[in-house]
Amino acid sequence: MHLLNPFQMNDWDNKTFFWAFQAFQIAFIGVVSLGLVGYHIPIAREALAFLYLTFLPGVLVLKALRLHNLGTIETALYSVGLSLVVLMLTGLAANTVYPLLGYARPFSFAILFLTIIAVVQVLLYLALTRDREHAAVSPVVEVSFPPSPAVPFLALLPFLAIIGTHMRDEYHMVTLLFLLLVLVAVTGIAVGFDRLVPASAYPLAVYTIALALLYHTALISEYVWGYDIHHELHLVNSVLIPGLWDMNIPYNTNGMLSVVALVPTYSLICDLDPIWVFKIIYPLLFALVPLGLYRVIEKQTSPKIGFFSIFFFVAFFTFYNEMISLARQQIAELFLALTAFVMIDKVMDRGRRAFLMVTFGFAMIVSHYGLSYIYLFSLIPAWLLLVVFERLQVRLPEKITERFGFLKIDPLAPAGTGGGRSVRTLALPYILIFAALAYLWYSTVAGGMAFATIAGIGDRIGDTLFSNSLSPKAAQGMQILTTQSITPLHSLAKVVHIATQGLIAAGLLATLTAKRGRWRIEPEYLAISLVFFLINVAGIIVPFFASSLNTSRLYHITLIFLAPFAVIGGIALYETLIGKIHGFKVVPFMRTAYQALSVFFVVFFLFNSGLIYQVVNDSPTSMALETTEDKPVFNGKEVQGAKWLFQEGGSERPIYVDGTRWWLLLGFDPDHQRYLPANASLMEPSSYLYFGTYNLVRENVRIEAQKGTVTVAGYTDAVQYIRDRNRIYDNVGAVVYYR
Repeated sequence: MHLLNPFQMNDWDNKTFFWAFQAFQIAFIGVVSLGLVGYHIPIAREALAFLYLTFLPGVLVLKALRLHNLGTIETALYSVGLSLVVLMLTGLAANTVYPLLGYARPFSFAILFLTIIAVVQVLLYLALTRDREHAAVSPVVEVSFPPSPAVPFLALLPFLAIIGTHMRDEYHMVTLLFLLLVLVAVTGIAVGFDRLVPASAYPLAVYTIALALLYHTALISEYVWGYDIHHELHLVNSVLIPGLWDMNIPYNTNGMLSVVALVPTYSLICDLDPIWVFKIIYPLLFALVPLGLYRVIEKQTSPKIGFFSIFFFVAFFTFYNEMISLARQQIAELFLALTAFVMIDKVMDRGRRAFLMVTFGFAMIVSHYGLSYIYLFSLIPAWLLLVVFERLQVRLPEKITERFGFLKIDPLAPAGTGGGRSVRTLALPYILIFAALAYLWYSTVAGGMAFATIAGIGDRIGDTLFSNSLSPKAAQGMQILTTQSITPLHSLAKVVHIATQGLIAAGLLATLTAKRGRWRIEPEYLAISLVFFLINVAGIIVPFFASSLNTSRLYHITLIFLAPFAVIGGIALYETLIGKIHGFKVVPFMRTAYQALSVFFVVFFLFNSGLIYQVVNDSPTSMALETTEDKPVFNGKEVQGAKWLFQEGGSERPIYVDGTRWWLLLGFDPDHQRYLPANASLMEPSSYLYFGTYNLVRENVRIEAQKGTVTVAGYTDAVQYIRDRNRIYDNVGAVVYYR
């Protein structure tokens, strides 16, 4: 059966496109209107609003740019990215213009709803007038019944995560989450051994595995959990409550439109609490990052290398643990993936490519300052590498360029895609524009805090670079490598992590020395990858470099470009061993390089997910599977206790809280809380003390201290802190004391 492909609406003929668009828009407006008069249709408004906001503006921009025949994945990803840009810019414009016109609450439902509808109508007019000549045959998608057995199996994974987290929260049962992780591991093995999952299902596998892993942690608890996300929630509420974004609040995060504009927009139009925007909608968007990276890698190598590159990327625990509490970085990484998408596209018209790269670059800047700085500081050396290599191609003898594949012109490559004098998409004007936009935004918004932060980090690194290099006290990466693991099994996990770095190094070397036709890695992608590898090394040896973001986050960011080289390195090492060790293929899981790699990456995943530790009860680490240890995961009673504290005047006096509960209170007021001191006598008089459920049940508190560049923590008896204090609030899950 053949159906119109909804992911390529911009390729439909104009008449079909117009009527389909209007039908969807009328349905969306109708459902919203029914809700306003009291007739709420469950899920309908949320679903239609999400689709309307997330896809349609971007589709209209693509049509206005006359970009067609991009392919299903490319069109869908570009549509989402451009839609998010439109939403953020609409929020920024509304917040700037409406107060000047006398409307004090631009972030209110009525004003924002009408504004978005108006913006979409303008985009529709531009799309139809600029693309009036387009009359191509509308693309169709072939639907077969029954589908491949892999399709329902893969589609089941996110739903298993949703049901599993519900069972965990309500009944403390983790059986389904345990099963989910096993099925993800089985999928990795199946691809390596060419079983069950055909190559045509790899994109679906990539997206559903990523979304399932995100949901298996994001949906824990009915409240946000983690670290930075509590501050992000506080800033979102500081926009929603007054209906206005105060861009002068001096916090780095306050300058990020991915938080202060995008979340309020989804919350108001979809009629969702911002908590559920973070927990449901943002994972849906963030799971597109692996899908986009898969397509970037697949276009340069092969589907199987693309799959295992992304399996490696999502298997690393930062993807589904730390990133859950970094909403702004989730959106920024989507724009970085889209930038890589455009960067390797040598066929697209130069003007449209420049527009997309600058647009996605600006969107990255207003989404996350840390990722934007890393990307910016990688562009300059990457551009220099490209310029030097271009000169070497001309001046070096033929024997040398024959030896090093990355210097050799590929005569088999299509025109403009790497053969001959290829079009270079990483150009100096782009770097200068990106740098100028970053400087203008970070130096003016949120009191210039984002710009001051990077300047402070630079000064600190400069002051200690030569005196503390390789020192575990100053270089967080070195401290992690040299610290003794708590158990032999955790030591083995560290060896596996180090092995991935070795595979990446081997992959880069193999790419640089292989014939150009072997991998077809685009020069721009390779140049940035080389710089990102150096950033990894800097995270180990340069003082205060990795700790500015956190070593695991830094590694996760570099994997956006480096992940495929771990697979290439594994293939190169396998081929080398085959040549030197006879009988190597006799081992059942070593008959092909992909079989060996699938086993290795599944082992890597089992360590990172915490499944192995949970099975053998060896210091479990999983946020999802482990339910008894102290984590920044908070229940309804703890949240209610925090709300009561601040409603009753807690923001006027110091509030003492231990290291874990500190993050919960951060979501209400970041200015009055204090870490519990190791000595209770150091607590100020006329202050509050907040205890959560873990403090009450275990009768201890978490005391944190900074040791070099790593935070160390220990637990101590809670009794000393509550002596001579009055219990003024108690809901059995949270207690507030006062003295």
